[in-house]
Amino acid sequence: MSSPIAASVVVPPLRPGECQVWWARPAPGTRELLALLDTDERGRCARFHRDEDRARYLAAHALARLVLAEHLGVPAPALTFHATCRHCGARDHGKPRLGVAGGGLEFSLSHSGARVVLAVARDAAVGVDVERLNAQRDFAALVPAVLSAAEQLALAALPDAERAGAVVRYWTRKEALLKATGDGLGIAPPALTVTAPDAPPALVAWEARPPLDGAAHLFDLRPGAGHVASLAILGRRLAVVEHDGDGLLAASSG
Repeated sequence: MSSPIAASVVVPPLRPGECQVWWARPAPGTRELLALLDTDERGRCARFHRDEDRARYLAAHALARLVLAEHLGVPAPALTFHATCRHCGARDHGKPRLGVAGGGLEFSLSHSGARVVLAVARDAAVGVDVERLNAQRDFAALVPAVLSAAEQLALAALPDAERAGAVVRYWTRKEALLKATGDGLGIAPPALTVTAPDAPPALVAWEARPPLDGAAHLFDLRPGAGHVASLAILGRRLAVVEHDGDGLLAASSG
């Protein structure tokens, strides 16, 4: 039995050498989508104070369950997940992974503003990050917390009007990579140097401990106006195929 998706909505097979990226908009809290989540996820969803935060969380977790369940051929509510922190060993935070029936699938979730994104690959660690460009946010304050010395020099050479977008691009590339490794903010972002925002995405230097094990591939994604997004894949380079996930959520909402 597979997940409850209408026959007209297709999740393409995950082909060898491919990473699927699924995009969706925040979804209202229908009974059908909430029923896809487990007790812990429903509890977390309910604890958000703002409707928009609940909608983003619900869309992200429902989308992940629908896509992963189709790839595994199991009901979406039957999926189990676990997370263990790479640094402290705690089980209440860390990179989320599928349970014992994962079949080698790796995934990563992110949501911000009007966009929700899921990355899925087989036998390759992935990390994805999307950020909304917010004109009210003080991006200059993020510079010392996010950028390495080399990146700060490159940023200073840009026109003032381009700097906010550049900081967000740097951030999404680094966040995607740290999610792929499972380090998260256990490693300070300035310990990484990536290429300038107007250059093809790549890791230039990793000065953190532990050292990076293997190759890292970075990709700039297409989230739509007002958002910036990046993807990281560890190990072999995969072809990235982007899909629209709104139909999956709509078909499962009743």
